[in-house]
Amino acid sequence: MSLETLSADKVQVVDQVDDWEQAINLAAQPLLKQDYFEQSYIKAMIDSVKQLGPYIVIAPEIAIAHARPNDDVKQVGLSLLKLNHHINFSENDHYASLIFVLSAIDNEAHLAILRNLAAILGNQETVNKLLTAQTAEEIINIIQGE
Repeated sequence: MSLETLSADKVQVVDQVDDWEQAINLAAQPLLKQDYFEQSYIKAMIDSVKQLGPYIVIAPEIAIAHARPNDDVKQVGLSLLKLNHHINFSENDHYASLIFVLSAIDNEAHLAILRNLAAILGNQETVNKLLTAQTAEEIINIIQGE
């Protein structure tokens, strides 16, 4: 199962970050630089977590940061920040090393990406490989099933 929208230029591998806000901001940078959305979308993602809690942590080690579609989002996209040392999103077991950023232009266009991502991340062996990967190219190969 492939995620065509996630390419090596949208994947970063970093040792650690100071906090979850920095993780979201850093994870979003490839999409911001490639004009997928405006800076305000990053603020909206961070504000959503502040208001709603760590709902973006969908499983141990996995977070999918996103916000409501708005005019600041120009295209559907996906990026990934892989941390060698996970970051806590709360004190209660909400932590992640794989921080995906999903940009959505409406309520439907991104659903295929989410389905494919769920299929990939539903395989614990694949998740374990992603957690030990050290380069963007290695991560892309794992996601593409190579």
